[in-house]
Amino acid sequence: MSAPALFDLPAPAEASTAAPATFRRSGITVLSYGLGADSTAILLMFLADPERYGLRADLSDLVVVHAVTGDEWPDSLSYVDRLVLPLLRRAGVRLVQIARCGPEDADGVVILDDSRQPRRIFAQGPWRLSDELRAAGTVPQMANGRRTCSIKFKGWCLDAWAAHEFGTASFRRGIGYHAGEMGRAEKDTGIQRRLNAEAGRSICEPYYPLILAAMDRAAVEAYVLAQLGKKIRKSYCAQCPFSGVCASRDAHEERLRAHPHVAADVLRMEYVSQALNERVALYGTTSLRKRLTEDGQNTAVLDAFELSLQQAPYAVYEVRRVYFAARTDDCRRWHGTACRSPRWWCRQPRTEACVQGHPAGRFEPWCSGYWDSCRGAAKKGQAWRSVRTVFEGSRADAEAHVRAQAGKRGMTLERGEHSGIERAHYLTAGDSYPTASGYLVAAPAGVHDKQRPKFEERFTQLTGRDGTVGTPLRELPEPAPRRRTGGVVVVRRAKTIGGVMLIA
Repeated sequence: MSAPALFDLPAPAEASTAAPATFRRSGITVLSYGLGADSTAILLMFLADPERYGLRADLSDLVVVHAVTGDEWPDSLSYVDRLVLPLLRRAGVRLVQIARCGPEDADGVVILDDSRQPRRIFAQGPWRLSDELRAAGTVPQMANGRRTCSIKFKGWCLDAWAAHEFGTASFRRGIGYHAGEMGRAEKDTGIQRRLNAEAGRSICEPYYPLILAAMDRAAVEAYVLAQLGKKIRKSYCAQCPFSGVCASRDAHEERLRAHPHVAADVLRMEYVSQALNERVALYGTTSLRKRLTEDGQNTAVLDAFELSLQQAPYAVYEVRRVYFAARTDDCRRWHGTACRSPRWWCRQPRTEACVQGHPAGRFEPWCSGYWDSCRGAAKKGQAWRSVRTVFEGSRADAEAHVRAQAGKRGMTLERGEHSGIERAHYLTAGDSYPTASGYLVAAPAGVHDKQRPKFEERFTQLTGRDGTVGTPLRELPEPAPRRRTGGVVVVRRAKTIGGVMLIA
């Protein structure tokens, strides 16, 4: 028995000529379980009436899969442990918990647990989202509204596991979009339609039970409350920049107050990010710290954060940047995706006077750029960053080191406009591009030294400076060749021996 999909997907017959000979339907429904209200509601609906949703009465054809990011709220983990897992054990439903093994796709995916009698939801795997962010000294980016961290730590893991589990067999994937998220469901279906077409077969069929049931967010929460007797909170990572969407500001701050140690970790992550880049706070240029300070109820959280800064080992980082000029429309038009023979107008846009007076020839604009009236102002393009650790010690010693170097080398001490963090600047970015900047700043230790192989060459060409102002404590690691998956992601199984998790 099969329940209908919300949106039509290519029928198997349409792609039959390209489908592998081994193509078949697995007959399995996979529920992507995020621990929140939406996916919990679907799970409860499946448990209450399996056959209504195209499942066998014994639920033997249901697999619940949870991708562990490592940064879920403790109360979400506790809620599922206490109220949901007992229901799965009673029904014998298969729960698979997976996580990334490392920062690169070639590190693969680990199956933390695969059981019909699950005892707990894992809080973390070998590589957490927060591990990646701390090593890079940043926070999740709100790039054009795309949830890139969710794609990397959830979607990619789920797809890799499914390929390992089902091979070329298709399956039905249940996704927790409610009736108020039609746009997200349509986008998801469009992506899956494209992936199916590229594969020449039906990889999976998206299935949106909440939308089919016309259940909005309020109806979902009311249903879960009626079934489990306790209100469920939205599931999202503690450092999520979309927390204003995942929960109201008041609800988010209430949660931070309930878990001050979690709040302190997020605030410290944001502090390091702003130390390395003034304009990269949790909500763009608006910081979580600023929001919490505006509300007089968060004194305990801010005190916990300040204590964590005092106790943390510190480092002084020398941060240098090269800001390149952006490619112009003319460059993209005439030179395509890769500019191998740059002209002056590849980085400086031609003015309207130039366009009218020196029209493009058969192959490209011919203007030499001799006339100033032909050259427009360059726009900011790609930025390269170098981070080198030049001192390690206590917070007091690190901050004193920055001030001492400023006095010794004639640097300018300035506090950030948004963060209030003190930096010693020896090179300030100009208003035109390309340009460069450089400064020393004290912040909690843990950011990995990193820069592109050609950074020094470009930095010297632009500034005339050779090397760093401070002496780096460590040599840069040799750039390792990028490891490829070859199209097949390695999926490993974890084993626990004496309370220690081992990855086979």
